Amino acid sequence: NRCLGSKETPPYMAPVQPGGLLQVVSHASLPPAEAPNPVFTDADVTEPPLPPVTAKAPTSTPPGTPSKPSTNAPAPSGQTRLTLSLLLSVFAMAIASLLLL
Repeated sequence: NRCLGSKETPPYMAPVQPGGLLQVVSHASLPPAEAPNPVFTDADVTEPPLPPVTAKAPTSTPPGTPSKPSTNAPAPSGQTRLTLSLLLSVFAMAIASLLLL
């Protein structure tokens, strides 16, 4: 850029001062004034404190040993079955579309 090599910076390359463009903008185009933020104190908070943390009782089986599944155990994650089901349905649709051609 030839302007960068000169000793004096041209006026159109001067940085804009903060708030300098507000003189150019019409007042109708400016956003509305922001309301002041309220000051909160500890007395304004009505949420009770959290209960204290309690330690869990240790299990009777040592870690790493397989245990018998209980009837109250949560169901295993269905992510693998869902992925497999989706993969099979897409594969079936692809086969069906090839047969129709």
